[in-house]
Amino acid sequence: MRDMDQSTWDDRQRWEIAMRATTGLLKIFSFPEFFAAAAKSLAGLLGADGVALIVYDGPEQLRYKLFHGLEQLNQTPIVKFSFSASQGTVGRALASGQALFTPDYPNSADAMPDFVTAGLRANLVLPLPGPAGFTGAIAVAWLHHEPTPPSATSLAIAEMFAALTGSAIYREALEKQLEALSLTDPLTGLPNRRAFMLRLTNAQKRACRNQSLMALAVIDLDGFKQINDELGHAAGDQRLLLAAHAIEGTIRDIDMVARFGGDEFVVILEDLRSTQEVLSILNRIVAAIGNNGNGGDEQHKITASLGAALYPLDFSEPETLLRHADEAMYQAKRQGGNQVTLLPQHLIPQPP
Repeated sequence: MRDMDQSTWDDRQRWEIAMRATTGLLKIFSFPEFFAAAAKSLAGLLGADGVALIVYDGPEQLRYKLFHGLEQLNQTPIVKFSFSASQGTVGRALASGQALFTPDYPNSADAMPDFVTAGLRANLVLPLPGPAGFTGAIAVAWLHHEPTPPSATSLAIAEMFAALTGSAIYREALEKQLEALSLTDPLTGLPNRRAFMLRLTNAQKRACRNQSLMALAVIDLDGFKQINDELGHAAGDQRLLLAAHAIEGTIRDIDMVARFGGDEFVVILEDLRSTQEVLSILNRIVAAIGNNGNGGDEQHKITASLGAALYPLDFSEPETLLRHADEAMYQAKRQGGNQVTLLPQHLIPQPP
């Protein structure tokens, strides 16, 4: 669009071009693609070189997220880090809540040296509206083209693009929240079965690639039904939280614990080198649940039956490997609970 002489357009032509562009934007659901298309249209309508997207990186910090047509600015050190929300032309525009055009950026009081060095001549900063306030800003930039103060019509069009971008950011945030909810157990905050199975597939690939062992453990709480029956579901939920915290506090950062529902948890242990190491961690998990999963209630005490399968010694597909670990867990429970069973049995080191 910049190849056309936008200076010859009248207001009606600008609105027609803008409306065609926004109609196309409403059909784009990927936010990076949306921003690239919106930025290209907006820069063309204003005769600018490109557009940058700046978002909040905490309550008082901002960071550059996306660029279009501004390769020079994208190479400046300042865009690699967050900066104060009160800094520069972006900070001033957000503070006022109004669009801010700076025709001579290098000589403005808000100029940042890195952007001056990169050749920024002028910019137009537009706050991005959101449901709870501004979510950030877009900065239209002139580096090579002659900057021209936006007319009332051009400014109204730019603000329309900013409103659409703000809505798209909000939609993207909602989609991420929904995705997180679809992968999270609502009670414990742990990953759920869907998230766990995604991780399991990747963990198996890493074990083969790194020539290491991976343990898949299924944990069932002994005595949990009695607590629910005698003390109520609120007490049962509290024990589930205590058990979840006990497991989380025992496994390493590279491992994962998830809740499958009821009183069943599953654990992935990665980058293991021996069955002795596997058993050491699994026994610590069982001990942690027995010691820390009861909140001091010794009368209604829960313990853990834990069964595990070891990959790639058990070279099975994810669902089959999970079934083997589940079978091992039931074997541990049949033997009295509060113990670990590792399948196949011959993997367990025998006492001399």
